[in-house]
Amino acid sequence: MRLQSKKLNQPLLPPIIAGIFFLSLVYWLYLACTTRMDIVYDAIEYQNLGKLLNTQGWIEYFKVGPCREPIYPFLVSISMHLESVTGLAYVKIMAFFGVFLLLLTQALTYIILRLLNIRNSICALTLIYLALSPCVNNSAFSLFSEIAEIPFVLCIILTSYFSWESIKKNTHLASFFYGLLLGLSLALATFVKDVFEGAAPAFLIVLFITIYSTNKKLTASFLLCLVTAVSFYAVPINAYKWLNWEYNGTFALANRASLRLYSTAAQRTEPLTIKKLAVALAYVPGEGVCNSIFGPKDCFYWSFQGADVLGDKLKLKHFRTKQLNTTVLYKAEYKILQDPFEFTLFTCVEGLKMFFWESTQIGFVQYPHWLQRIYDFKIFNNALRFLLSLLTFIAVFDLWIESFKPERSPIGFLIGVLIFFYALFFALFLLITRYMIPIVPLYLIAISMWFNKILAPKK
Repeated sequence: MRLQSKKLNQPLLPPIIAGIFFLSLVYWLYLACTTRMDIVYDAIEYQNLGKLLNTQGWIEYFKVGPCREPIYPFLVSISMHLESVTGLAYVKIMAFFGVFLLLLTQALTYIILRLLNIRNSICALTLIYLALSPCVNNSAFSLFSEIAEIPFVLCIILTSYFSWESIKKNTHLASFFYGLLLGLSLALATFVKDVFEGAAPAFLIVLFITIYSTNKKLTASFLLCLVTAVSFYAVPINAYKWLNWEYNGTFALANRASLRLYSTAAQRTEPLTIKKLAVALAYVPGEGVCNSIFGPKDCFYWSFQGADVLGDKLKLKHFRTKQLNTTVLYKAEYKILQDPFEFTLFTCVEGLKMFFWESTQIGFVQYPHWLQRIYDFKIFNNALRFLLSLLTFIAVFDLWIESFKPERSPIGFLIGVLIFFYALFFALFLLITRYMIPIVPLYLIAISMWFNKILAPKK
């Protein structure tokens, strides 16, 4: 007997969707076998941290810290251990980890699409694009941490939705269970990208205020879910910080936030000029657009390398980690308060980059020759980037507008809130294309919702 959807009266896994899952898996396995990772920039540090964990363990990881967020280096260390057992290069094992995470991402995306009652044809197109997306595949087959974040982002949406539903039905056990999963999802997401150290509390505040506003009652289920979610998020995060404090004297999750905040504050609070603003706006669609208008010299200032120059200058003055972290945070705060208007203005400009997420030119992966030729075709890359940016802009703003309506979709509302806070807290620091990859499935779901709405028959 075939499982049926209660609302749509159709199979939960139609043959076309099952076929897309299978063909996607075949394509990803092909890429895992034929691509090669370029170990550069952050990938070098992930490789070194994985080696440290594999050979010396967690105590040494904390002693030399604070290091990067721990989950991705841990995956690298597991792959290095498996290399010693199987003889297969650890980078290939990481590529197969990437295939597993892609398949998990596709499955979680489909679950959300089904909960939203998106028609099968749109679900199929969404899953196909998710399988072929150059930026998503780049994250899976390069040694960068974004691929590990994607499933946790989708789990946050699902667990927050089911928490909402369990509170509405006032079921105590379900409220506890989904609150626990929500807190853990947020904690694990933070252990991959520390931007969630700001985004997670903000998301929880909006979620529970919204739930409370729907019934105006502090039910036992509401309080149970709230306390459980906050506890299972805050306890692991603060325990990890205390371990850093114990072993290296810094009460922090990772090692880059303070310097990055200072460097962007220094960038954004220099005397404002029309040209400076124009260059920043030209940099929004990408470095290539900016270079073609103003040239590399002017555009360098708004690049992440330009920001690193400002941070490195300050870093050289403070060698001890504890002194560095506290001093840099103080100096960043001082810079922002010097000119809060200008800092806010350029933070808003930085936030516009959130819509420009697709690209065939991210780098760090060597593809098969036929695929690289497609990716190197400039017209294809520019057209794809422009089209997806336009669709994302329309769909996300439509999602935010729908969030203010009484008949809003709870899942759509949650997706809109998470997109907003993720982009906001990254914009305080710096947004580059690959930083947006973890919320790409949310973008694609938003686009699917928009298409589903405009294709719906008018009442």
